[in-house]
Amino acid sequence: MKLAEYINEFKGSYHPLEGVKFGFEPSQSEVYVDLTVSAALSYLQGLMMSGKISEIQALATGGPEALSQSQYFQELIQQCANNYYGLDWDIERKKVLAKSILAFVLEGLRVKFQSGGYESNTQGVMKFLGVDLGIMGKMGGMFSKFFK
Repeated sequence: MKLAEYINEFKGSYHPLEGVKFGFEPSQSEVYVDLTVSAALSYLQGLMMSGKISEIQALATGGPEALSQSQYFQELIQQCANNYYGLDWDIERKKVLAKSILAFVLEGLRVKFQSGGYESNTQGVMKFLGVDLGIMGKMGGMFSKFFK
């Protein structure tokens, strides 16, 4: 997936915008962005494998209002907060950090998606993610054998 490439292009901007508010050094901000992205990608891959492409599309293209109402965004925040093993913060403060980083990353990805001219449909999202639709079709056919 191309997500990591996109995020690497803009993750350094997190520290001066938000990381300093949490008392982080620049390197700490990057570590927590990386931890958040890792947990988020794991979660998104689970959604993709379970056929929830439209939910991923909503996360990629929705604004802050859509995200705040999304069950999947709430689950994503929890998974990211659970991934901050090195912080001795309470879970609510970790969720604030996760929301901050996710909002930053998702906004960056949304801007990247829109500026890339991708269509706001399943094919556009898959192209943005760098996923070959032919491979996804073959994988779907392979997995469907297990559900008959």
